Amino acid sequence: MAFHHGSETKRVNGGSVAVSTVDGAIIGIVGTAPMGAVNELTVCLTKKDFSQFGTILDQGFTLPDAFDILARYASGQVYVVNVLDPAKHRTTVTDEVLTQDSDTLVATTAKKGLISVTNVKLGGSLLTEGETYSVNLESGEITLTVAAGEQDLTASYVYADPEKVTEDDIKGGVDSLTGKRQGFELLRDGFNLYGADAKILICPEYDKTASCAAALATLADQMHAKAYVQLPKGTSLSKAIQGRGSLGTINASASNENVRHFFPYALGSSNNLESLATHAAGLRMKVDVDEGYWFSTSNHELSGVIGMEIPLTARVDDIQSETNRLNAVGITTIFNSFGTGFRLWGNRSSNYPTETHISCFEVASRTGDIIDESIRQAELQFIDKPIDDALIDSFIETIDTFLRSQKSLVGYSVGLDYDYDLVDAFSQGQIPLIYDYTPKIPGERISNKSVMTRTYLANLVSQR
Repeated sequence: MAFHHGSETKRVNGGSVAVSTVDGAIIGIVGTAPMGAVNELTVCLTKKDFSQFGTILDQGFTLPDAFDILARYASGQVYVVNVLDPAKHRTTVTDEVLTQDSDTLVATTAKKGLISVTNVKLGGSLLTEGETYSVNLESGEITLTVAAGEQDLTASYVYADPEKVTEDDIKGGVDSLTGKRQGFELLRDGFNLYGADAKILICPEYDKTASCAAALATLADQMHAKAYVQLPKGTSLSKAIQGRGSLGTINASASNENVRHFFPYALGSSNNLESLATHAAGLRMKVDVDEGYWFSTSNHELSGVIGMEIPLTARVDDIQSETNRLNAVGITTIFNSFGTGFRLWGNRSSNYPTETHISCFEVASRTGDIIDESIRQAELQFIDKPIDDALIDSFIETIDTFLRSQKSLVGYSVGLDYDYDLVDAFSQGQIPLIYDYTPKIPGERISNKSVMTRTYLANLVSQR
């Protein structure tokens, strides 16, 4: 040490540290779009962000249809994976006969999401793009500079074909040559790319198969996320309930706190069927942002919904109602009673009714996921420091301060885990900690006891 005649200060950071609550308002979605990046993880927050994947609806492209729903809730972030590769998921149409609007001079192809227009003919003669016609590839609109009149107008084109996307494309994997992730696997890159993992996972329309739903559930388990699975279109009430059993033939057999099942489809304002699972994901983000991750999405109104695929009886005081029957087997549904609008209805994950621990409530399970990950992330700054009283106190005080600040908890405790041989654990560089907590549970059932008595008839006498 160099000679120093005087004073100096060496500051050392000590004590507990702040814990940042991880962001739970993130959806991960895998699907198909007519344009946009292919097999890349893209983060979207606004309609403008979504528009890079196209805006045409009801053409079999699952991402634009989902974005139309999610944009209504306008909350959180969305990690997007588009698996439609125009290099291989394409179909060629030759000499399709078009009908021109005589007022606008526009003719529209039968398919939208065009990759290219190879030729346009009027009366058998080739037209030149930029001179006699222009094309909007997304909408398939071909605008001519002249009226077709009685002449035949035809077009040959190549379009992005979502029907050629397979379940294997959605599930994805890791390319053996490049090592690049694809499909579902790309959602694992969320933390390294953007600092947080997706917490709600959806794959609209492709989740209708049991195999794809199971793959999504496996990913949710590994990522400590929740998989939202929509029961297939055309499923009846009885088939939905049967699907929860061993003889069920649909995608509703999971018994997993990280999986939720949704039935039926919602009817959107454009009179098209919309995935209730996608609505639930958007609503989950909105409730997270507006109220908190510990608030249930049940009994919140769905946005832009005017009906249901099949009607369901719904009364808050009817134990035999069809909505109650669905909730009783772990299926979340739509509640529509007199003057209620269309509301999401159900709190429990697919492990109910097999498991009745409080973890079957989605909010309880998500509270655990968010708290556990937040603590793990904060502990990084303590790893590899010398084990002594100060370090142990720092761990305990950090967790204690964090848990005390959480509005999602009823109570908690934290300390060293004395189930371990602590001396042996310390000698191996291990610090065993334990914390327990009770999350807030949604008030799902309100029980009123009504007592009729003659006791208060005495009031009539006392007033005379």
